[in-house]
Amino acid sequence: MKIANFLAAAEIRVHLSAGALIACEIKRGWGPGTIVRKASFAFESGERAAAMQALADWIGKTAARRSVFWIVGPTDAQYFMLPWAPAWLDRTLRDSYARAHFEQLFECDASLSTFCFAHPSDDSEQLVSCISKALHAELVAHAKSARCDLGGIKPSIPAVWDQFRDVLETEDGTLCVVDGDRQALVHHDKKHIRNVVVKPCGKSAGVPAARTGVSRLFTNAITGGPNKSIATLTLPAQRGYVDAQDTVYSFALCGAL
Repeated sequence: MKIANFLAAAEIRVHLSAGALIACEIKRGWGPGTIVRKASFAFESGERAAAMQALADWIGKTAARRSVFWIVGPTDAQYFMLPWAPAWLDRTLRDSYARAHFEQLFECDASLSTFCFAHPSDDSEQLVSCISKALHAELVAHAKSARCDLGGIKPSIPAVWDQFRDVLETEDGTLCVVDGDRQALVHHDKKHIRNVVVKPCGKSAGVPAARTGVSRLFTNAITGGPNKSIATLTLPAQRGYVDAQDTVYSFALCGAL
């Protein structure tokens, strides 16, 4: 019975973008997962409740044993770099410093945010991602209402970095992550992320090339003609994912394929 339950398990991955919940269901078994369902639920700014309910209804049509993973876009996440030192392995000290640094940078009350720490490099800064505690509570409550285990909540920039770590950590340059109306520029020297800049991105905005090193782009939009100065990162076309058709689901699938 336990083996049957394991083989029937479903993993739901949802990208919270600026105006839609973009969801994929992945069937897990003994081997690699396979995408079996995809859906998108649009919403207007500030009016996400109906889309969240539609998503919960959609999730309810799958296996009884299921988990949900959220990838949060830059509209709902903030980023900053935390200077790192081995002495800060004490998490209490690290968290206190991060909250003080956050309040200095953004002039916001850190107690209203939930922090996520990326894996630090040995001798450089650590990327910190933040979402509001209100959003965190909303996603926890949604998982409960949809009768899911909450597998995780991860902002999109560390999700993309982890997906393509084997490529990015061998290069110097800029990773441009374009998600809806925002673009994030991640400047890095191999494993060392120097800084992250998030700014508005219009429909016609171009992707800036790195002043030095390699420029790479990751987006869930269909890109235009080839740009020799920008190398586009794409997920492997396998197990139910077809790049030409499923680009919109790219963020949701980071870490799944």
